[in-house]
Amino acid sequence: MNRRIAGVAFAFASLGALVAAAPSPSRATPFAVEAFKWPPWLSVEWPVNPYDRANRDALLLVHAAMREGVPTTHDMSGTAEGIVSGQRRSVALHLDATSEPGVFALRRQWPANGDWVLRITLAGSTTALVSLDRTGGIASVDIPMQVGSGSAFPRSVGAHDIDSALAVLASRP
Repeated sequence: MNRRIAGVAFAFASLGALVAAAPSPSRATPFAVEAFKWPPWLSVEWPVNPYDRANRDALLLVHAAMREGVPTTHDMSGTAEGIVSGQRRSVALHLDATSEPGVFALRRQWPANGDWVLRITLAGSTTALVSLDRTGGIASVDIPMQVGSGSAFPRSVGAHDIDSALAVLASRP
C-alpha cells in the first residue's frame, strides 16, 4: 500500500513538475495568438466561368477569407476610381454574394469609357487594387503590403495609390 501511495504521490509530483516547467498562460497566450493570427485576405478570379449561369455577367469573382467566420457582403466594400474625358470619377461598388460562402461577384457598375481602377476592401483592412485594360478586362491585381515584425501584412491604401495606378493606366498607348 505504501508503494501505491508513493507511486501516486510520485505521479502527482511529476505532474506538478511538468506544470511548473510549462510556460504560464500569461506567457504562452501572446505567443499562441501571434503564431496563428493572420489578417483578412482576398483574391480575384478572372475570367469568370462563362458556363456558370449565376455568375455569367460578372466581371470578376472576389474570394474572401477571415480568421473569424465567413465574410459576408457587409464585410466587403469597393469603389471604381477612374478618369473619364480628363475628369476624375468615383463610383460606389456593390458586390453580390454567390452560392459559394466567401465568394462575391462584381458586375460592371461604371462607364465603359475611361481608365479605371477598382478598389475592393475586405473588413476595412485588406484592399485589392484591380486595374482594367482598355477592353474592360483585368490588367493587374495588387494588394499593397508593408513589412512589420518580419512579416508582410496588407497596408492601408491611400489616394496616392489610386492616383499612381490611374497615372500608369493613362500613360499607356
